[in-house]
Amino acid sequence: MRTNLSFFASLLLVAATACGTTTRFIATNPSPQPLVAKPASAVQVYTTGVPELPYVEVGIIQGRQSSELSFDEMPKIISAMRADAGKAGCDALLINGASDKVVGDHHSTTTLEGFWGTCIVFVPAGSPGATTAGR
Repeated sequence: MRTNLSFFASLLLVAATACGTTTRFIATNPSPQPLVAKPASAVQVYTTGVPELPYVEVGIIQGRQSSELSFDEMPKIISAMRADAGKAGCDALLINGASDKVVGDHHSTTTLEGFWGTCIVFVPAGSPGATTAGR
């Protein structure tokens, strides 16, 4: 009986790992100030434009369904990316577009929904290396 419970617990762990969203952060440019982790709710999200405040791009964030078993869709994927941006110390996340991935073989394929974005840090106007809207 104990072996069956261990097997079942292992199976649940594998299933839980296969579901959900996977994110990854890749640093790109140095931040003009020390990066301090913050809650996801403190990270602004831009989907149709860029902020008017000067900023520096400090990283790329990609979020995608973890596997064919994932039921996560856009809201949960963006939420996971926002949380990752907060952990990295970013002030905002610019969603740049889709990052879908087709998986499978010649018998069957599935598209894993995903997005990619830019992690930014706001800087005072006139700071070197800052990008502003419209540039």
